[in-house]
Amino acid sequence: MNRIFAVTFTALLAAGFSATAQKGDRKGQEQPEVWRTMDVPPAPTLTPAQALKTFKLAPGFRIEIAAADPLVHDPVAMAFDADGRMWVVEMRAFMPNVDGTGEDARIGRVGVLEDTNGDGRMDKRTDFLTGLQMPRAIALVKGGVLVAEPPTLWFCEDTDGDLKADKKTAVLKNYGSQGPVEHTENGLMFGLDNWLYNAKSSKRLRFVDGKWVVHHTRARGQWGITQDNYGRIFYNNNSNPLYGDLIAGHYSVRNPHHSSRHGVNVPFFSDRTVWTSRVNPGINRGYQKPMLREGHLAVWTAACGPVIYRGDQYPAAMVGDAFIPEPSGNMIRHQRITWNADGMPDTQNAYDKAEWLTSTDERFRPVNMVNGPDGCLYIVDMYRGILQHKVYVTSFLRKQIIERKLDAPIGLGRIYRVVHTGKKPKPSPKISSHNSSQLIAHLESGNGWLRSTAHRLLVEQANAKAIPQLRETATQSESHLARQHALWILEGTAGLDDDTITTAMGDEHPRVRIAALRVAEAFTAGLGNTEADTEARIALLTPLTEIVADENVDVRRQVALSLPVISVPGTEPMLRAFVAKHAGDAMIRDGLVTGLAGRELEFLQRVPGDAAWNKGDKNIRAILKSLTGCVARQRDGARLERLLKLAAKQNPYFQRVVLEGLAAAAFPRGRVLKPVAFKSQPLAMAKLAKSEDKTVRGHVERLEKFLVWGEAARPPKPPRALTEAEQLQYNFGKILYTATCGACHQANGLGEEGKAPPLLDSPFLVGPADRAIGIVLHGVTGPITVHGRQYNMSMPALVGFQPAQVAAILTYTRREWEHRAEPITAAQVKRMMEANAKREAPWTEAELLKLK
Repeated sequence: MNRIFAVTFTALLAAGFSATAQKGDRKGQEQPEVWRTMDVPPAPTLTPAQALKTFKLAPGFRIEIAAADPLVHDPVAMAFDADGRMWVVEMRAFMPNVDGTGEDARIGRVGVLEDTNGDGRMDKRTDFLTGLQMPRAIALVKGGVLVAEPPTLWFCEDTDGDLKADKKTAVLKNYGSQGPVEHTENGLMFGLDNWLYNAKSSKRLRFVDGKWVVHHTRARGQWGITQDNYGRIFYNNNSNPLYGDLIAGHYSVRNPHHSSRHGVNVPFFSDRTVWTSRVNPGINRGYQKPMLREGHLAVWTAACGPVIYRGDQYPAAMVGDAFIPEPSGNMIRHQRITWNADGMPDTQNAYDKAEWLTSTDERFRPVNMVNGPDGCLYIVDMYRGILQHKVYVTSFLRKQIIERKLDAPIGLGRIYRVVHTGKKPKPSPKISSHNSSQLIAHLESGNGWLRSTAHRLLVEQANAKAIPQLRETATQSESHLARQHALWILEGTAGLDDDTITTAMGDEHPRVRIAALRVAEAFTAGLGNTEADTEARIALLTPLTEIVADENVDVRRQVALSLPVISVPGTEPMLRAFVAKHAGDAMIRDGLVTGLAGRELEFLQRVPGDAAWNKGDKNIRAILKSLTGCVARQRDGARLERLLKLAAKQNPYFQRVVLEGLAAAAFPRGRVLKPVAFKSQPLAMAKLAKSEDKTVRGHVERLEKFLVWGEAARPPKPPRALTEAEQLQYNFGKILYTATCGACHQANGLGEEGKAPPLLDSPFLVGPADRAIGIVLHGVTGPITVHGRQYNMSMPALVGFQPAQVAAILTYTRREWEHRAEPITAAQVKRMMEANAKREAPWTEAELLKLK
């Protein structure tokens, strides 16, 4: 599960093995068989009872079998229902052999496991759903179960109560894609804010007014997703154990003209070292010196499936800490997390040069973890020899798999429970039949699973009679966690009112105040124009006036995120004053700019009269440049002319800031945005061109390549109109692009720093068709130069897509963003597939440029 994308080059294997290079091999790299110099212990298949003896845990913990083969097979994800039953997703076709042959078999299942005698071990299984192709996520929802089987997300119902799905409805047909498991969508985690979140995805889902809605949020992580008690989302990638979002991710993508990364994707680790208990040469790139330490895995290479502990069975000090599987190293890390006064985390391994849990069994493959109803942590163990997906297997690893017989047996699996010895676990509660009052009482629990499950059930019930008790809980409960949950349940059941929000904004706990700000966004957005609605809005002005003076840094950041979109009259002056006071905080600056999406110009028009925004502060200057940059990227001639008129009336300082912001946006990454045409030179621009300030004149001169008129503004001949069939293909391609490509390349085609180069005007997209087709079919490996800038990164092939789907995506992108390139046909894609049928390596820039 190495994060580096597959590149295949020639390398001979040892005598007696296939002489074909593996997809994970990298050009020019030797792969010395270092394991032959090590005392590598055998890796026999162990029974569950034998496997228990291979574990070493931190003092104070013991591990128990909760479920095991033959009751469970190849588990990859699980969830507990409201009565404590395990719903287990089984990816039975994953790597059935070293070449992955047969991985497309529809043999995946979702099983329901029950403990019928109360001994803590599951002893009964019911197959809820069968015949699935590589299923990978599950969520228990109102009336049924969501199951992710890319590209489809299914809503599955048991209509007769036998725990077997007899009705299956497609909720999303573009949930994700089949392909390398850790690079495809998964998760379906129910968040504190009532949305379902995914890893390796930019989608979040919610059931609203009888239908599932999908919203765009920040793409995050690879395999696995989790949250803490305050709804902060955590995730990782193979080589980096833990990242987290300090703010809700959707804030960072709500303004399409401003790329924001502050407060999201924050690393929760200081180094990448790990400490295993067995020799681990059987990793994909074990031949590289940094990967092994005296034969043991030295650094993270398969981090996945993290969980933030939210239970009540372990010591209270562990609540909020992370537990992170490393299946290549047969271990799990306990990462301690503490929070500083500046709102930033301190994190470290809880044990010096040791891990919370290790095993000497090479087949122990922990791929996911969850909080349990009993307050313990549960480990999903895929239990197998082969972990690496076929797309990335190196010759180095393939030899070991075959020589050491790690390719068999398959079809096993275990789920473990880890118990703290200082406290007896409570029996799993059964709350599916509880009424609203009983569920609200569970919000007081110290067990995060119980609180979240009661929360979900209350939202699903949407019982209007429960609203008074929920409002009372939100304002009077002794538990700040209960108060927080109650606010979000009220948000999810249309039960909010201005009195409850006002009280919550003055709550003693900062996280309740943060929740109050967030739910106020939805509350005010849902108000109409009646007298009562107007009074409700005005009632919130007083608590908002008070909360902008909050001393807590996390609350201040949420003020910047929420206040621009809380629909209450009279808030903009306090917003300007607040941001000017705290402009040194990058999250506050970004909160304002993202929150003003579509209203940047109007905000700028009121800035000149505000002294706090005209004192030359570098942070205020950065905000003004960002706002003007948004106006530039909108490429609206009328709005740009209004901005120029505004600048022309101001002092040279303001003029320089505005023109610098326009220029920075108009000439990104060494290229020029598509020009904005005017019939004649805007009068304000002509006035600025005569400025006595040399810097102002220089900016105006440069902007003449972006703001054009006269002959330069004459539009080029339009591309030919798409045929009816091509237009349908374009429309379909837009859907597919949004689902599969948009997370990295963005809806505007501008890409994302550190993740993907821009598609806008890229010669590899709008140039010869074979270049774009080749990249989609086989991927591309860097370095690659786009618009004069070099990107040293790789993109994997789009696996599992039919020629017509590839053609649709490329037709869309070659005509979107004012592109003029010809559509792509399925026949063209088939021709490229046939011409490169033996190709396994991704394309290089030099190879692509030869395609005409």
